[in-house]
Amino acid sequence: MTLITLVLIAFLAVPRETFTGSNSVAARDAIAVVNGGQRICSYRVAIPARTGQLRFSFDTREAATPSILVTVKAPGYESRSRLPANAAAGLRKVDAPITRVPATPEARRATICLTPSSGTIFLWGRAQLAGDQVAPKLGQEPITGQVAFWFRPPPGADHKSVLSQAPEIFERAALFRPDIVGAWTYWAVFLALFPALVYGSLRLLAAADSTRGRRVPIGIWVVVISFVCAATWAVVTPPFQTPDEPEHYAAAEYFAQTGKAVERVPGTRNVYSDDEAVALEGLNTLTVIERADVKSPWLKSEERNWLARLSNSPPPAKDSGGGFHPATSSHSPAYYALLSPAYLAASGGNTVTRLTAMRLVSSLMAALTALCAFLLVGQLFPGRRALAVAGGLMVGAQPMFSFIGGGINNDNAVNLACALLILLVVVALRRGLAFPLAIAIGVVLGLAPLMKGTGYSLYPPVIVAMAAYLIQRHRIKDFAAVGFLAASCAGVFLAWQRVSELIDRPLFTTPGGGTPGVSFGALTEPTAYLSWMWQNLVPVRLPFMTDFTLVKWPFYEIYVKEGFGAFGWYAIFFQEWVYLVIGLALGILTFLALRLLWLRRDALARRWPEALFIGLIPISVVFAVGAAYFTLAGLPLDGTGEQGRYGFPAITAVAAIAVAGCLGAGERRARWVAAGLVAALLGLLVSSWALVLSAFYA
Repeated sequence: MTLITLVLIAFLAVPRETFTGSNSVAARDAIAVVNGGQRICSYRVAIPARTGQLRFSFDTREAATPSILVTVKAPGYESRSRLPANAAAGLRKVDAPITRVPATPEARRATICLTPSSGTIFLWGRAQLAGDQVAPKLGQEPITGQVAFWFRPPPGADHKSVLSQAPEIFERAALFRPDIVGAWTYWAVFLALFPALVYGSLRLLAAADSTRGRRVPIGIWVVVISFVCAATWAVVTPPFQTPDEPEHYAAAEYFAQTGKAVERVPGTRNVYSDDEAVALEGLNTLTVIERADVKSPWLKSEERNWLARLSNSPPPAKDSGGGFHPATSSHSPAYYALLSPAYLAASGGNTVTRLTAMRLVSSLMAALTALCAFLLVGQLFPGRRALAVAGGLMVGAQPMFSFIGGGINNDNAVNLACALLILLVVVALRRGLAFPLAIAIGVVLGLAPLMKGTGYSLYPPVIVAMAAYLIQRHRIKDFAAVGFLAASCAGVFLAWQRVSELIDRPLFTTPGGGTPGVSFGALTEPTAYLSWMWQNLVPVRLPFMTDFTLVKWPFYEIYVKEGFGAFGWYAIFFQEWVYLVIGLALGILTFLALRLLWLRRDALARRWPEALFIGLIPISVVFAVGAAYFTLAGLPLDGTGEQGRYGFPAITAVAAIAVAGCLGAGERRARWVAAGLVAALLGLLVSSWALVLSAFYA
């Protein structure tokens, strides 16, 4: 923990490039080809006070860079400078010096023009124009898109530490938030909440095996700590900056407003309501996403402009969305229905207030998933309450899991359903499959994929577990209980079939509504699929295999990097060494878990169904996700379509394996190893908060 704290302090204390702001546009497309002598101008760009350098991005391909005239005009302000020609070629960013913008007002609406002297530059930005923005002009011709600009202090004052910028960062982060959130919130997170989380978690671990003076059940404390971890993300992450959050918010809002699901196929409706569209434009969401170097709006005037648009008469409609989108239209509305009470309770507030209220419901789902991990470890390792607490906190404090928990995403619902399913199956394997428990397992088994199609990935381990259960017990009563389980699952499936017809949803809640695993080529081309999975899981491709992916080791990219720290829309990452340490730790824990199985092979002979079930879960999830993304078209793939969060249906099983690894280190060392892991995750979590805030607001 001390090492992580020192690394965090070093990260915060080292001087780095600083900005006075940006126009919140990512440099992701070449939006204009500007030839020598041509002028391209962007209008009504808000240039913050004290700006002394203008950064933009362009490409010259193989040609040298021409000189570029940079002019900036605003009421009471004008700057004219020229970037000198040089031999540099290719895509890059440049900083053009401009006359220092006066300290007041907060920002000036300016016209920025760029004119290359010769040759050709390909100017980068985003080929998208929001409804309230003025189109740039190339000569006299408007173009559809926005040029990406960053604004920096004058040379000599353009490097500061994140620590020295904390007051400004917290003020900026408090914009576009519910009224209750202010700069004080972020001071409290780092100065009070983080120490309290570390102390409370380690204190809980230390006192877990003691029953004296306990007034609150220990599992409740696991829920509270895990909820705080996820709920903090709800106010740290900028609005709509978790994967597919605008679309999930739109689906939840439409259900809350109308009681209906969004369109199943493309139709005439808009994806977003007018109210959400205004918020997305005010936040520049669709031009910020998926890039680490782009900043969220942090001028108070930008927030005031958004609030002014909301106060128009009549106000923007909230029920005008409901259109098709791939991220939401194949799913059932079950998750969105669970968010509706929070949406309606916050209906008196604005868009970000309702968004935050729904984020908190998702945070509760994440906390209950951590509770399931606590109970699961308690079942697998009875009498070891400290290790059970560690298992729960390993889930609740996992940075990427809690990040998704602090956003609006139906992953949270399927993660909770799968965690509950895993817990119930382990209870059945240990204590017997009573008929009420069999019905409960069947119901949850049927409901899990209705939350999201990744719930189907647990079907193979559950089937194997029930087969192992019957092999071990093989009584008529047990066969009947398994029959009840299958019947209750089928009952949920048949009920959903009737409901899906009424609300125009696909029968299978997988992308496109296809039967899971059938339409993805895994069954029709099993040899190619196994080769694909080998190349995903193993960093060395065998000589006889077709090269399916240009990524050297997809598993590392997906489940280590994206599984532990890929924030925003998979744009904000730690330095590479962090993931190498995480990967090494995972490898050591896996080895130690296998060592425990060997050391306790006598007990394993009696409890092999539980060990087999837990071990199969992450394997099944990884192979199921791989099957969903396997295709024979467009190979090899330059990238990974799978995302780390798709593995979270297995997170409670992974936590149980990690606890087994702690025991594999030795009985006396197990608690200390577990406490070290929890402390490391908490340190990584607070580092994640600092990383995200600095990426968006520094």
